[in-house]
Amino acid sequence: MIRIKLKGGALYVAVIISILISIILSLFIVVAYYNIQSVQSQNSLMQLHYSLDSGFEMAKSNYYNSNLATTWQKMPYNNDSIIVNKMPWGCFTLIDVKAKNNHFRIRKTGLFGTLATTDTALMITEQNKPIGLAGHIKFKGMCYLPKAGIKTAYIEGSSFSDLNSLRPFIKPAPNYIPEIDENYLKSINVTQSELNSYTDSLISFIPETLNQSFENKTAVIQSGDIALSSQILSNNIKIISSDLITVENTCQLNNILLVARKVIFKKGFKGTVHVIAKDSIVTEDECEFNYPSSFCVIATNKVIKPSIEVKGIFFGKQCKLKGGLLASNNNNQTSRMMIKLNKDFELIGNLYCSDYADLQGKLFGTIICKTILLQTESGTYDSHLLNSILDPKRYGKNLTVPTWFSKNKYLSCAQWF
Repeated sequence: MIRIKLKGGALYVAVIISILISIILSLFIVVAYYNIQSVQSQNSLMQLHYSLDSGFEMAKSNYYNSNLATTWQKMPYNNDSIIVNKMPWGCFTLIDVKAKNNHFRIRKTGLFGTLATTDTALMITEQNKPIGLAGHIKFKGMCYLPKAGIKTAYIEGSSFSDLNSLRPFIKPAPNYIPEIDENYLKSINVTQSELNSYTDSLISFIPETLNQSFENKTAVIQSGDIALSSQILSNNIKIISSDLITVENTCQLNNILLVARKVIFKKGFKGTVHVIAKDSIVTEDECEFNYPSSFCVIATNKVIKPSIEVKGIFFGKQCKLKGGLLASNNNNQTSRMMIKLNKDFELIGNLYCSDYADLQGKLFGTIICKTILLQTESGTYDSHLLNSILDPKRYGKNLTVPTWFSKNKYLSCAQWF
C-alpha cells in the first residue's frame, strides 16, 4: 500500500479547528446578544408596568387633573408615557390607565372604591327620642343612637326584650351625619348632564347583544323613555334617558351604567348594574344585584318651587344588593330622600341617605342616615327597627365600598376589567 502524505496537513487541521472555534464563538455572541435584548425588553416592559401603577396612584391622589385623560403625559425619569382617565361609574370610580414606550403599549382598567370599615354598623343623628325595637334585632358593630337609648316596641305581632345584649354596642349619636364629598357630587352631576367627546361614542340604537371593552370608547345610547327587555349588554356601556328606564327580568346586564330621572327593575331581575338617577330607583320583589352594583340618587336640579316630594331608592320584598346605596339632596333641595329596604332584604356594602332609611333585613356594612323611618303593611313608625341585623364585620375585611367622604384617601379595587 502506498501512503500519500499531504503537505501542510497540520495547517489544514489548524484552519478547520479555527473555523469551528469561530463558529462556536459566533454562536455565543449571537446568544449573548439576544439574551441582552431579551433582558432589556423585559426590563422595559417591567418599567412600563411600574409607570402604569404610577398612573393609578396619580388617579387616586387629590392632585389628579382631568386633562390627564386627553393627552399623553411623559414620565419624568424614563421614556414612558401615560394617559389617566377617571370618571364616576355609579357609586364607584372607574380608572383607566394606558402606558407606552418605544417597544410596548399596555392598558388596565378597574372599578375603585375604598376599604370598608368594620367598627361602625349604624349612625343616625340625635333625635331626642329612643329607638323602638321589634322582632329579631342584632348589633355586631357600634351603633350611634340618640341619648334617649333604645326601647321595646310591638310591631306586627312581634316585640324585642333583650335590650341588655345591645347596649354595649351603643354610642351617642352626633348632631349631624358626615357630608358627601363635594367633588364627588360634582362629578356625578357631570355624568348626569354631559357627554365627553373624548371618552364617549354615541350610537343610534340599543343592540340586542353588545360587550363593549373598556379599551374602547364608552358606547352611549341616549333617548327619552327606554325599555330594556331581552338585551344582553356588558361592560363599557352607558344608557341615558331623559325620563324613565324600565328593565325587565329577561334582560341581562353586566357592569353597565344607567342614567335617568327614574329607573324601574321588574320582579325577578338579576344582574350587575350601576344606576344614577335624579328622582328615584324602584325595584320590584325578588331582584338581585351582584357585586359590585350601586344605586345613586342625587337631586341636583335647581329648586323652582318648594316641594315635600319623597325621592330615593325603594326595594320590593326579598331583594339583595352587593355594593353601595346612596340617596342625597344638595343644600338647595326641599324634597326628602329615603332608602326603603323592604322585608327580607340583604345588603353587603354601605348605605348613605341624607334623610330617612327603612332598615329591614340583614345589613352587612355601614349604614349612615339622618333618621330611621319604618314602613310596614300595618303603618309607619318613626325611629323604629324591625327584624334588622347590623353587622359590618362579616365581610368588612375583604369588601370595597364607594368612596363618599373626602377623608377616605386610600382607594381599593372592587373589580378589574
